[in-house]
Amino acid sequence: MLGKLAKELRMIGYDTLYYRGLDVHELIQMARQQNRVILTRNSRLLSLSTEVRIIQLVVDNPFLQFKELLQKKIITMNEKTLFSRCLLCNSLLDAMSREEAEGKVPDFIFYQQREFYQCPQCQKIYWPGSHQERMNKRIEELFNQKSERVQGVKDSRGQAK
Repeated sequence: MLGKLAKELRMIGYDTLYYRGLDVHELIQMARQQNRVILTRNSRLLSLSTEVRIIQLVVDNPFLQFKELLQKKIITMNEKTLFSRCLLCNSLLDAMSREEAEGKVPDFIFYQQREFYQCPQCQKIYWPGSHQERMNKRIEELFNQKSERVQGVKDSRGQAK
């Protein structure tokens, strides 16, 4: 339900688990054990647990979901954590030397870039190229754009936030 939002949260450095299982009790147990907040569009989850914080996002648009979280001060931006996580698997990225990157990235990228990062889990390699520039613009949109007040965030007690 919230895959695009999960990717955007990872982009700004949030430790974000995207749960694909079907067992909601397993999800709640995992959230409790890992001290996580559950974000969902499923209103039925709100009544299942008071042990973990569950936040229902009402809107369908990932941009507006992100704005909901910002406006309700559920998330903030920390420039030190931008682009610190793998967008695919959530692991923290490790710096990678140019020598290590040689032969693992396209030649034109290798000659254009000086910084490389690698995910220790899935081995994906990242560098600050045009994609990161587009992501920076997206972050600017998300954090700076004035938008109408977004309604509808509810917590696990069904209270509007």
